[in-house]
Amino acid sequence: MIEVSGERTRAGQRFRRTFAVVSVFMATILGVTGTAHAGIVSWSDGYESNPFGTWERGIQGGDGHSWVDIGMGVARNGSHNNGWLFADHGWSAMRTPKSLSSFPSNRSNCAAAIYADPVGGGAQVGLEIWDPNGWRRIASNVVWIDDAAGYKLVPLFNLNLNGIATVYLQPIYGNNGGPAKYVRLDDAIIQCSY
Repeated sequence: MIEVSGERTRAGQRFRRTFAVVSVFMATILGVTGTAHAGIVSWSDGYESNPFGTWERGIQGGDGHSWVDIGMGVARNGSHNNGWLFADHGWSAMRTPKSLSSFPSNRSNCAAAIYADPVGGGAQVGLEIWDPNGWRRIASNVVWIDDAAGYKLVPLFNLNLNGIATVYLQPIYGNNGGPAKYVRLDDAIIQCSY
């Protein structure tokens, strides 16, 4: 029982350190360091709390597939949970909704990011933000990640989310047969400065 309690304490400390690092990084992305902004509002998800209820899967084409690892030891933060996308001849994505009702009314200075780690060779990994009202893609970014690099940030900058009640954060990966790859996902975040 002591080990379990100690593990929970270490897990909580890792999450707080990770959140602080991501928050500082995102503050730099948003340009709030050294400016007169009043604050930052953020949401984050590390696949830790009910990932099967939070992340929608089955968004795919061809042989694409997505799922969640529970305690497999391949997450960005130790042995906790992570998501993953797979494709050989196709594409896959997963998405999660975020209500912006707790964010400030002026959401013109926002950013989003997720960490991705390709397995079995480098890969182009994308991140998209969608407005479910008409399923309009607000923004997207695709980055190349070398598989030897470990988890790397896939960011979206300069998001204007004014007038949008809910957004979907959606990592996406596609492949056309060279070779089949998994892309692990962890530590998603959306932040707005006001």
